[in-house]
Amino acid sequence: MYISGVPGTGKTATVHEVIRCLQQAAENDDLPSFQFIEINGMKLTDPHQAYVQILELLTGQKVTASHAAVLLAKMFNTPGPKRKTTVLMVDELDLLWTRKQNVMYNLFDWPTQKHSKLIILAIANTMDLPERIMMNRVASRLGLTRMSFQPYTYKQLQQIISSRLNSVKAFEEDAIQLVSRKVAALSGDARRCLDICRRATEICEFASQKRTPEIVRMAHITEAIDEMFSSPYINAIR
Repeated sequence: MYISGVPGTGKTATVHEVIRCLQQAAENDDLPSFQFIEINGMKLTDPHQAYVQILELLTGQKVTASHAAVLLAKMFNTPGPKRKTTVLMVDELDLLWTRKQNVMYNLFDWPTQKHSKLIILAIANTMDLPERIMMNRVASRLGLTRMSFQPYTYKQLQQIISSRLNSVKAFEEDAIQLVSRKVAALSGDARRCLDICRRATEICEFASQKRTPEIVRMAHITEAIDEMFSSPYINAIR
C-alpha cells in the first residue's frame, strides 16, 4: 500500500494505531499472528542501508548492504512454512530514491514473490511520487492500493488542540481559532499547529513571570506565528 500526504496529516500515527488494533486482534486469535517492523528513510545515511536495517530487524544479523540485499532476496523467495507474515512500514519513502531506483524496486518486488509473506506499507509526502520520479518497472510493482491523506481543516485542527488541552482552560477560544485558521490556510500540518501552541505557551509563561499568571491569548499566538513563519535570517538581523 502506498500512503501519501503532506507532512503533519497523521499518516504514520494512523498506521501505528491500525497496527496496534491488528496486533490486539491477533492476540485474541481473531487474526493470524504477524510481525511488524519499520524503517525510516530520514534515519538512514544511505538508501542501501535499508537492506541492513530490515535484515537486522528480522534476524538480528548485521552485514554489509550488498550482502543484506542478497540474504533478504533469498529469504523472500524461499518457502518458509513456519515464518510469520511480516508487515514492513517504510516511512519517508521519498528519501530512498536512487538513480537506478533498485532499492525501491526490491522493496515493492519482494511482496509479489510467491513465498514472501511480506506486506509493505510505504509512506511518503509526495502524492504523485510513482508518476513523477519512479521508473515504469518500479511503479508497476507498487500496485493500485493507495491512500491519500488530505491536509487538516481549521475545524479539525481546533478539535486536535482542544483534545490535547483536555478541558484545561489554558487558551482563549479566539487564540485557538486563530492558530487553527492560520495553519489550515498555509499547510494543514497538525505538528506545526501544536508547535505554535507550545511556543505561545512559553511566551505567555515568560510574560507572566512578573505578573499574575494568565491564559494564552491572541497576542501570544500572533508572536509565536511570526517567529515560526519568518525567515531565520531576518530574525538574526533583527
